[in-house]
Amino acid sequence: MRKILGVLLATGICNVFAANIDIKQGTDYTVITPPAKAIPITGSKVNVTEFYSYACIHCSLLEPKLDAWEKTAKNVDLNRIQVVWDGHFTGYAKINATSEAMHLGTDFNQAVFDATMNKRQNLEDPKQLQTFLAANSKIVDPKKFMATYNSFAISSKPTEYAQYTKAYNITGTPTFIVAGKYVTSPAQPDRLIQVIQALVDKAQAEQKNKK
Repeated sequence: MRKILGVLLATGICNVFAANIDIKQGTDYTVITPPAKAIPITGSKVNVTEFYSYACIHCSLLEPKLDAWEKTAKNVDLNRIQVVWDGHFTGYAKINATSEAMHLGTDFNQAVFDATMNKRQNLEDPKQLQTFLAANSKIVDPKKFMATYNSFAISSKPTEYAQYTKAYNITGTPTFIVAGKYVTSPAQPDRLIQVIQALVDKAQAEQKNKK
């Protein structure tokens, strides 16, 4: 897949959720100046947005670690967006939006990753999508999924995701935007989770200082 960033290496033994690590601007993250406003921040929570692709092996490897981190994260609003580059991945954008709307979670996402990368299924093809859903009926109701997938609310998501992808200048996956201003650099999964948490802590401290 073009435009994939990340390092595919075995992860070391470390505390993935450790926040007391040193992170450096220009190495671990960059700053959007001025902060972007494309994705709204919910209340006092820190918005963390992952730009990923179902065709990205690095995103697949990160998924279970990200899911585990989200369960421990406090005052964080995590959003996941399938990138749309030059009109590509619009079908997967709808799958992503449907998954988010139905709160299907990691099991479903991992099944999509597996079907796309290991089984070489093109889930943008309606017939192959139907076959995939039937094979995974234990984790998703095919009828409910397709009803949401074909809804008016989901139909606009590919355009919306393309706008987000362009607004944040996303050139590789996975990339995280924290608090609308911090952009993560490519890293091994464990390190990337640590950087995200450190940036969340940084954003929360900044929010407190403004009060």
